[in-house]
This record gives sequence, structure tokens and C-alpha cells, in this order.
Amino acid sequence: MFKRVGLIVGVVLLSTLLLGYVFRLPLLQWVIAPKLDKVGVTLNCLDFSITSSLNIHADRVCLNYQNQQLQLTGITANTKRVDIENAVLTVNPLPKNKNANQLAKNLDLAIPLNRPLINIKQLVVKSEEFNKPLKISILEPELNKFNVTGDINASAILTANKVSGQFAVNDTLLKQVINTKNTLIEDFNFNTQQAFSFDGIELELNGDISSQFAHTYEQCKVNVLTTGKLATRFNLNSQALILNTDLLNNKINLTPSCTELIPPSEYAGFISKQVPLNWQLTLPQSIGLEGSELSVPVINLMSESDKQFDILITDTTLNIKSPLENLQTNLSAQINTPDINNINVNARLAGTAIKGDYAIALESLPEFAPATANGLSLNGHFDISGFIDSKPIGFINAKLTLNSVDAFDISAVQYQGDLTAKMDKQLNAEVALTQQLKSAEYKEFKVTDISNTLTAKANLGVGELFADLTAKTNIKAVNSPDIKLNNIKVESTGLQSRALKATHYVFVNDVELVVNHHVSSQAHPFEVIIPEQSVLPLNTVINQFEPLAQLTEGEFNGYISGDVNLQNASFNMDVRHASALYNDYLASDLNSIFSGEYNSGKLNVKPTTFNLNEFRAGAVVKKIKGLWQVSNNTALINDVKGSVFGGEFSLDTYTVGKPNQVANVKFENIDASKLVTLDDKSGIVLTGRLAGSLPVHFNSGKIEIIDGSLFSQGTGNLKITNNAAFDAVMQQQQELQPVLGLLTNLDIQKLNSSVALKNDGWLKLGVNLQGYNKAEQQQVNFNYNHEENVFTLLRALRLSDEITQKVEQQYSQKGN
Repeated sequence: MFKRVGLIVGVVLLSTLLLGYVFRLPLLQWVIAPKLDKVGVTLNCLDFSITSSLNIHADRVCLNYQNQQLQLTGITANTKRVDIENAVLTVNPLPKNKNANQLAKNLDLAIPLNRPLINIKQLVVKSEEFNKPLKISILEPELNKFNVTGDINASAILTANKVSGQFAVNDTLLKQVINTKNTLIEDFNFNTQQAFSFDGIELELNGDISSQFAHTYEQCKVNVLTTGKLATRFNLNSQALILNTDLLNNKINLTPSCTELIPPSEYAGFISKQVPLNWQLTLPQSIGLEGSELSVPVINLMSESDKQFDILITDTTLNIKSPLENLQTNLSAQINTPDINNINVNARLAGTAIKGDYAIALESLPEFAPATANGLSLNGHFDISGFIDSKPIGFINAKLTLNSVDAFDISAVQYQGDLTAKMDKQLNAEVALTQQLKSAEYKEFKVTDISNTLTAKANLGVGELFADLTAKTNIKAVNSPDIKLNNIKVESTGLQSRALKATHYVFVNDVELVVNHHVSSQAHPFEVIIPEQSVLPLNTVINQFEPLAQLTEGEFNGYISGDVNLQNASFNMDVRHASALYNDYLASDLNSIFSGEYNSGKLNVKPTTFNLNEFRAGAVVKKIKGLWQVSNNTALINDVKGSVFGGEFSLDTYTVGKPNQVANVKFENIDASKLVTLDDKSGIVLTGRLAGSLPVHFNSGKIEIIDGSLFSQGTGNLKITNNAAFDAVMQQQQELQPVLGLLTNLDIQKLNSSVALKNDGWLKLGVNLQGYNKAEQQQVNFNYNHEENVFTLLRALRLSDEITQKVEQQYSQKGN
């Protein structure tokens, strides 16, 4: 009975064991799968057997955790060891986690005191992000101590609340793993040994790093070297990454051929001399990245040569998802080179807004500059927003001073300029420039004490651009060997669109002008309006050419129009009631309206009538009328007529400025009594009318009369009383008394005289007098030669002219 029961029980047990072994896989999955599923692990496949030595052998195990697939093959396990021949980990994108906001916790691992040691002969990690799979081996020589070899060399220690260890990687692994088409990675070499620890919340790395980036762009070779210690911390809960970089030594080296990348220009050589080739980059103690917010306390880039560049970037924060919109940083740059005294720039950048100041100092301008200057100083400040993705809003200011500058044949000293440009949200822009200059010279011209202000306003919105311009210019003096102008003031307004249209109100030595012009790419027409004004301000100009000349009264006005590009102009001028004093010559009431043109360097004035009411030169000449004109820069006076000595005179033609010429002056109906009584103390009275012709010869500034003649018109009378010279001859030569006595009261029938005048003023008359003495009833034919310095005579008469004296007294002491 017992034997039979034992047999049955044995059969049942064997059958149970046999069925359990045959159905081991579904049974194991039925038991294990629910437990794994609770922690998010899916068991997809399992195939194992028990060996003769009672080891468990699994041909394949397939696990899936959050879309990450792990497949194990060739597993042998017993109570002491678990050996895995091959493992393949396929890394896929993580699924969206509903508990993404759940905070990580400190590790609290239930680590058994005894378990089999794990050995993975080959673990292959695959990912679409990898260029090729990552292959490693994992060995656990002691409980919870792991060694990793292969593409990554590392060691790790597992405790209940921390995983720690160290690893070493280099650029070879990086180039194998990273799947990128960027060829710059081939120029990158590095290796690092890092100690790490992870407590479930925070990952810490700390170790040495050495890297080199050697890249060649065209002929330029760039070499970046980094060595030192790098510490890294990453917090899973705050997503904060902190890099401690202050112990890194960073050097940037360029080859001299890099300067050849500067585009060819006149300033390329200067820039290449200023650029340092060796740099030192200093990073801060910590760089933080929390979420997408990056913060960098300080970055310092310095050159290593006599070309001193010091660039300091501080308090930098930005969002790496939109860096330009959220960038906050301070920038400071200082530059000193053998050619640049000093450049300082300080700026605060906040998003698309920048605010700061700058200063530049140079002893002299670079060689490429089209000018030479000494003592250059440029400084200013700026405050601009929206300068990246839209039109800038804000202002910029620049102040420039120069001790001296030479450019385009112009030499200037003590220049000061102040420029401010600003624009508001409505895109209303304004530029204001204020300039001052002590003096400037151009060829023989010298300008002193110049001040200028210029303002331009425009709206930069949609549509055609129009700019309103206003300017004021003051110049104390303009000097040249030929002319000096004082107190020049110019007030200007204008409109700039496709062309410039401007109006200038000009005051030069108190002479007023209005200038309008229109500047375009095709033409430059202009007009000058001279409003009616006194001629007296012209004296300051006239006196420079003729110090003895003085305008005393009168008005003038005019209009000039032409084209600057074509170098032509036409004009109309009106001179009214003008009077002038030259030494002791007085011309009164000159009137002339004239017009002309300037073209191709030639000035022409149409034949124009002029009227001069009176000319006092000892002798008084009245009602002078004639024609004047300018032909190809040569001024002509002709057909001049007037009244003198009770008669008329005429002048055929006179060319102003021509050194050698003859002008023919004719007299008719001259009152002989007025001619002779020029010397009212002579005791000689002559009546009758005279006429004559005087060829006036001009020879290089000298004036002579050659072969002139005078003759009587009709009869006349000669009386001589109390003439000292005549009486002396009568006493000395008594034998001539009968003849000379006939002249004391002589009815003149005919008078002829030759006239000759030397350039020294000596007048020689060869007189032939024919007449009849009634008292003696005798016919007279008398020849007489007379010499007298008429310049001295006329000078004496002018000095005795009361009208001329009064005018001289009034104006001789006046200035401009």
C-alpha cells in the first residue's frame, strides 16, 4: 500500500516537475511580468534552461523601459555570478511623461548584501543620433564595484544613496558617436578624465581636460588650446547646470597669414598692423544654465603683445531658445597699440537695446587717411533700441576735436565738432552738427573763427524720403592777398529729397544777399538776389583795392542766375544815386542799370548807359553821360559826353586796364573866361568860346597829351590887369612895352594853340593870338609859349573846393 502510494506521489511530483520545466517560460512570464510592469518595465521575451551543473542559462531576454529597448543574449547565472555574452541597448526618444513635473528623489537603493557579480562581455549602444554604435564591456570584480572598458573607460561604485566613479573619453569617441555633417568636428581634439557622483538629484563631474581646435580657413590657421580643470554640476529638479571654468587656461593663436583675409583696400595694411595674433581667454568661476536661461558672470579676452586689446564681458544672461531677444550683458573694450593711443568702449546690451559711451584718442591719422591730423580725440555716448530687427530708436552722440588737420590743400587748427543723431518711435529722425574752427587756410586764403550749426530732420517711414535742413554759419574774417572779408553770416534752409533745394541768407561786410540753388545729379541751377541796400558797406572791399576811394552815398540791387555745373550765369544790376570820393576827387549821383552774363570764364556786359550828375576835380564837370560795357573780361567806356567850363566835351573810347591806348577828348563851346579864371588871382580876363581836340595817350600807367589843339569859336576879348609876371616883363624889357601894351585890352579875332602834356603834369601851350586893339587902332598877331604844371594847379583848386572839403571831412574818418 505505502509502496503504491509512494509510487503515485513520485509520479505526480515528476509529472509536476516535467510540466513546470516544459511550461517554464509562460509560467515565469506569468509570475514576473506583472511585477516588472509595476516599475514600467516590459518583459517581451525570455528563454532559459538549467544546466547539468545547476546553472541557469538564458538564451535571450528582451526588456523595454520608456521606449528604450534592451536585449540580452548568452546569459549564465548562478549564486555567485551572472555572465552576459552580449547586450544591445537601443536608445530612442523618450515618450511624453505625464509625471514630468515630478521631482527626483535622493537615491535609496535596496542593495542586497549578497548577490551574484555581473559581467557583460559586450554591450552595444545604438541610437539614431550616433554615427556608429558604442561598444563597451562591464566587469564587476567586487560587489557593487564596476569597471567599464572599450569605447569608454570608466569605473563606478554603487552604494545605497550614491553612484560614484570616474571615466575617460577623447575626441575619437566623440567623432564616432556624434552624427553630424559639420566638418569642423574633424578639427577638434580633446581628452578628459572626470570623477563623477550621482545621488539621484544632482550629478557632479570634476576632472582634467585638454582640448585643441585647429582649423584652417583659406590661408588662415586658427589654433585654440584649452587645458586645466573643469567641474560640472547638474540638478535634475531645477534643471540647473553649473560649470566651474576659472581653472581653465584658454589660448587662441592666429598665423600672420590671417591678416590676408582683410579685404584689399587703402586701410587694409593699417588694420593688419593693429590685429594681435595671440590671445588669452579667461572664463568665470561658474557658468550657469537653468532650464533655458544661461548666465555668465564674466569673460575676459586679452591680447598677448604690445598691441593691447582687453575685452571684458560681464553679467551676461540670455535665453538659449531666443538669445537675441533676451540677451543682457555689459561690454567693456580697451585698445592700445603703437598707432592707436587709446580706444575705450563701454556698453550695456539689453535685448535689442544698447546703451553706453566711447572714447578714441590718436596722435595722428593713419597713413591711408586722405588727410593728416594731430591730436585727434573722439568721444560720445549712445542709447539705441530695436537696432537688430527694425529701424533703431534712440540717439548717438559724437564729439571730435583736432589740434590740426591738413586735407585737400586745406590746413585747419583747433577743430571742434559735436554730432547728435536721434530717432523716435514714429521714425522721426534728427541729426544736429555743431562745428567750431579757429582758423583754416586754402592756398592764399585764410579763414578765422568759424562756427557752424547744421540740423537735418526727416521721417524714415514709408514713402519718399524728405529731409528739412537748417544751418547757421559765422566767419569772423576771410583774408587773401587781394581781399579781406569780415563778419560773414549765412543762414540756410533746405529740403533734401531726390535733389537738394536750399536758400541761403548771406551777410558779408553788412552786404545782404539771398542765394537759392537746386542740386541734382543732372544740374545745379542757382540764383542770387541782391535786395536794394546802401552802397556804403562796399567800402570795406573797395578800400582794399583803392585805399583813397570812398563811396559816400547811393543804393544798389541786383539779380544773378545760372548753373554751377555749366559755369555760366546771367545778371542784372541797378546802381542809383551813387557818389564816391577818391582822394580829393568827388563824383556825385551816378546811375546805371546794366545786365550781362558769365560763360566759359568770360564776363560780358551789354552796352549800358550811365549818368553822372557831377564830377569835381578842381574843374567841375557836370551832366556826364556815356556808354560802358564789358566784352570778354575787358571793360570799355565810350561815347562819353558832359558839360565843363560852360561848354561840352566828349570822349570817344577808353578801355579800362589796357596799358597802351589813345583816348580822344574833344571840347566845344568852352567859356574862355571860366578856363582862364581857374587861377582867380592871375589878373587875366579872357572872354569868348573855345574848342579843341586832345589825344590822351596812356602808356603803362603814364598819361600824356600829344599833338593836342585849341582854337577859338568866334570872337573874344583879352584883358590883363595887375598880373605880376606880365608887369615884370614890361619893366624889364621896355622896348617891348609898345607891343605888349596892345595885349592889355585886345579884341580877339582868332586863337590857335598847340597842347602838349607830359606825364609829370607839365602843360605846354604854343599860342597864336590874332586880334585888334581898338584904343591903339592896331592889328595884333601874337605868338606865345606857356608852360605850367596843371596837376599842381588842379590840386590847388580841388583843395579850395568847399563842397569837396565838406564831403572829405564827413567820410575820411569813417570805417566800414
